[in-house]
Amino acid sequence: MTVRPVLILAAVLLALAPIARADDADDLRREMGELRERLAEQERRLRELVGHAPTQDEIAAAVERYIGSIPDAVLVGGAVAQGKAGFPLGKRPFIAEGPNRLEIGFRNQVRYEAFLYGDDARANLTTTDRPKDRSGFELETLILDLQGTVFCPDLSYRLMLNFDSDSGSGVEKRWAYLDWRYAGDHHVRAGQQKVVYGFEGPASAATLMFVDRNLVTTAFNLNYDTGVCLWGTFGDAREPKRFRYAFEALNGEGRADVVGSVFADATDKFSDQLLYAGMFEWNLTGKDWAWDEVDHRSCEARGRLDASLGASAYFENDDDTNLPPGVPGSLAVKGNGGVGPLERWGANAWFRAQWQGFSLQTEYYRRSLDFTDGSTAPDQVDQGAYVQLHHRFASSNWGVGAKYATIWADDDYYRGVLKDRVSEYGVVVNYFFWDHSNKVSLDVSRVVGNGGVSATGPGYLVSATKGVVVEDGWMLRLQWQINF
Repeated sequence: MTVRPVLILAAVLLALAPIARADDADDLRREMGELRERLAEQERRLRELVGHAPTQDEIAAAVERYIGSIPDAVLVGGAVAQGKAGFPLGKRPFIAEGPNRLEIGFRNQVRYEAFLYGDDARANLTTTDRPKDRSGFELETLILDLQGTVFCPDLSYRLMLNFDSDSGSGVEKRWAYLDWRYAGDHHVRAGQQKVVYGFEGPASAATLMFVDRNLVTTAFNLNYDTGVCLWGTFGDAREPKRFRYAFEALNGEGRADVVGSVFADATDKFSDQLLYAGMFEWNLTGKDWAWDEVDHRSCEARGRLDASLGASAYFENDDDTNLPPGVPGSLAVKGNGGVGPLERWGANAWFRAQWQGFSLQTEYYRRSLDFTDGSTAPDQVDQGAYVQLHHRFASSNWGVGAKYATIWADDDYYRGVLKDRVSEYGVVVNYFFWDHSNKVSLDVSRVVGNGGVSATGPGYLVSATKGVVVEDGWMLRLQWQINF
């Protein structure tokens, strides 16, 4: 054997020696670890036999094993990663999983209100007796509002129930619909919904300047009905929501919980003709903005002028004698003994704008009732208009507003004690703890010569059986609202 092979063999043996030693060391450590585990297990069993408690190390190890055996997170919305839930400050609590979403809304309006009658108020049509002043606390709205999406983001639903004082022992059913966004921002909605007549009527009562809707809106507003609606927005590349539209075909009988099913009666109690209504709004300044009567925008956005011009109308050939409460509007039908059949139509226009904390809105209404089926009663044509202005101060939570509203009732029917000119003017002071979500409002209004508008929500009362045929005096309303 030469010297070179010997040297190569020696180098290989030296290189393998540490590996062999490392393997021996690993085996020794593994054997020692197994021995310690066997001794620890024997010690644990011995303690159990003599009744000793587990050590802190054993407790900690058991907890670690338990934590390692459960999932990293518990999903409220379901057993998939998309599930989530929350309750953001000032907003609605929600539960969501994939495309399914449920939002739980709540509104409570606790109100003290008083109507102090003046000398021109009348308790009846035959004497000069004044009505008794009325006052007290009430739950004006106590609403549970469930809405969200199901199956896909384009299919939405809503159910709003009102448990307020006006509902008595029952439950007032408001919104109750399904909505499908079939293309872009174009929708078809089916169920109970507001009639798209006017601006302030279809707007949410939670977003008003004053405690409630004014006398003119109350007189002509058509409230809720059941049917279908095509609605949406469109525009151009710069402002894709420059225009808003809605077209409805409805039963024309009012809320379902008031009149019941129109399909469950064959005595001609309900009209077999539909009520058709439509609205169109043009955002003059381009940008789509909220149907909100108060400018709650941030300081950066308050300098932008938002302004819109809108119009709406409705028509129905109401071929039955029955006129449910609030149909057609809260201004009383005087012709033909207050019943149908009749053809009715209404037209409306509005303007609204917001800038630097100021909110301005004004509307005009006209209603025509043509009594048919051989009736000789003259047509009843009533009109009304109002203007409201509110300012939300940027440096504080305060807001102040003023309004003026007037109705020109048909003088063929409103004459003598029942004035054909009804007016209301008033002021409001608001304190916004958290915008409309938490606010207190003080509203003082002067009502002059109201002999036809009656609605329990806003507080107007004209009813001979309840001791008022002409309202004239001061109405005071103090309200605390929580809304999300």
